[in-house]
Amino acid sequence: MHTLHRFNRQDNLAAQAHFEHAIAKEPRFARAHAGLSSTWFQSAFLRYSDNPARDVEEARRFGERSVELDPLDPFANFAMGRTFWLRGNVEDSWPWLDRSTALCPNYAQGFYARAWADTIAEREQAGTESVSLALSLSPLDPFRYAMLATRALDYLIQGDTEQAAVWADRAARSPGAHVLILLIAVIAHALNNNRHRAAAWCAEVRARRTDLTQAHFFSSFPFSDGTLRRCMSKALSEYGF
Repeated sequence: MHTLHRFNRQDNLAAQAHFEHAIAKEPRFARAHAGLSSTWFQSAFLRYSDNPARDVEEARRFGERSVELDPLDPFANFAMGRTFWLRGNVEDSWPWLDRSTALCPNYAQGFYARAWADTIAEREQAGTESVSLALSLSPLDPFRYAMLATRALDYLIQGDTEQAAVWADRAARSPGAHVLILLIAVIAHALNNNRHRAAAWCAEVRARRTDLTQAHFFSSFPFSDGTLRRCMSKALSEYGF
């Protein structure tokens, strides 16, 4: 899990090998299947490979196997729920994520995942409450950067671009923050009319990934086609994405 949470291609492959080794030793180890699902999820979400369709399918396959082996495991339900994001079916993830936190009321990552799903669906109040709970339950969580980024997106939904920029900066500077989090910082500062900060984050994005496009961003963050998405798309276009 420590290797998985480094959020880069090489360590994700290492984590995948660990989970595969665990399954080879104990084929009914549900959490190893959930962990393997998470590696394929990360590969699809961050486009580590040139075959994202395969990555999506593998994430789903191992997620299903994990809940089949242990339907009462919060991590298995969490992993299964997130697989729906990869197909743009955000609302279909809600029952699985709710089940993960019902099974373990202290499961911060489950609350964060529900907050993310609520935010992408632009259910701002629900997302705000869940991400606040996640941060309070696990202030040093490996997904802290994502929790902070979710709060930034909440503020964008509310139209408060100044606070969105503040939280986006916090997210992008947090340990483990991947390149899509930096792209949220570009968007937040662009919409807050701070071209200097937006350009600075843009340069960091390009230093990490020269191939990143807004098509990738909206594939991973499937906002519905509306005013917010159009504003975000315009902001990304202005900075070459």
